[in-house]
Amino acid sequence: MNFHPELSTGAAVFLALLAAFMWGTWFISLKYLGEYPLDGYFVTLFFTSFVFVWTVGFLIDRSALLANIRDVLNTDPMRVIATFVCGVIYVTGMRFQITVFSKIGLSLAQPIQSAIATMVSLVITVLVGGLPANVELWRLVLATFILVGAVLVSMQAGRLRTRAQATHPNAGMRVSMQDMDQSIGLILLASLLSPAYPFALSFGLKSTTQPNGMAVLPFMAMLASGAFTGSLLNSGVQLTRRKEWHRVWSAGFQIHKFGIWSGLFHYGGNIIHTFAASYLSAAIAFPLGITSGLWTQMWGLVYGEFRGSPRSAYFALFVGVALYIFGAYLIVSTLQ
Repeated sequence: MNFHPELSTGAAVFLALLAAFMWGTWFISLKYLGEYPLDGYFVTLFFTSFVFVWTVGFLIDRSALLANIRDVLNTDPMRVIATFVCGVIYVTGMRFQITVFSKIGLSLAQPIQSAIATMVSLVITVLVGGLPANVELWRLVLATFILVGAVLVSMQAGRLRTRAQATHPNAGMRVSMQDMDQSIGLILLASLLSPAYPFALSFGLKSTTQPNGMAVLPFMAMLASGAFTGSLLNSGVQLTRRKEWHRVWSAGFQIHKFGIWSGLFHYGGNIIHTFAASYLSAAIAFPLGITSGLWTQMWGLVYGEFRGSPRSAYFALFVGVALYIFGAYLIVSTLQ
C-alpha cells in the first residue's frame, strides 16, 4: 500500500508553505558557483533529485511504488506518460530561469517570471485538477490576483534598484540593460514551459479532486525521472557541445555540494508539496507555492542585491512581501 498520511487542513497548508520556503531558498546556490558551468550544476541538481526521490520511494512504499505506476499504466497510461513528459518540459523552462537568475539576480528575475506563469497555472490547476466542493472560485481568483500584485510590486522594487545601481558604481549587483533585454526573452520562454509542472500535478497525481492519478511517491518518481532526462537533453547536450564534461568530473565536492543541496531542497520541497496537494487539491496547493517568491526576494535582500537602492525600492519590496502574506491568508481562508 502506498504511503498516504492523514493530514489535517492546517498540516497540509503548513507543508505547502514549507515547500515554498524550500523552493525559494535553493536558488542561493547560484551565488557560490563562480566560473563553474551552470549546466554542470543543473545536471548534478537533477541527478541528486532522481536518486533522492527513488530512494525515498522505495524506502517508504517498497514494492507498492512500482505496483502503483504499473496499475495506472494499465488503466490510464496517459497519467504516467504525461507526468514524465511534463518533467522534461518544466526542467527545460527551469534551465532558462536559472540562467536569468545568475545573470540579473534573484530579486529582479523571479518577479518577472512569476507574474507571467501564475495566472496560467491557476487556469490549469482549476480546469484540469478541479476545485474542492467547499472552495469558492472567486475567492481563489482574488487571492491569486493579490499574489500577482505581490509579484508586480516586487518587480517594481527590482526596477528601482536597477535604476539606482546604474548611477552608483559601488551599489550592490550591477545589471546592464543588455543583460535585461536578453533575459526578458529567456523569461518569456521559461514562463511558457514552467506550467508543465502544475499540469502534471493536476493530471498525474491522485488527489481529493482527481481520483485517477498516481499516489504521491510514484508520481514524484515519474516526475523526477522526466526532470533528470530533461536535464540531460538540455544541459547534458550543452556540456557535450562545449566539451565541458571534464569540469563536472573534476569539480570535487566543494562545487558539487551546491547541486546536491539544491536537489535535496528542490525535490524535498516537491515531495511535501505533493502530499499537501493530494489533500488540498492542486488548485489550492499550487498558489500557496507561489509564496516561494517571498523567500527569493528575502534572500536577494540578504545577499545585498538591494544595496544602494533608494527608500522607494525598499518600500515597494515591503509592500510586495505584505501582499504575498495577504494572498496566502486569503487562500487558506477559502478552506474554512
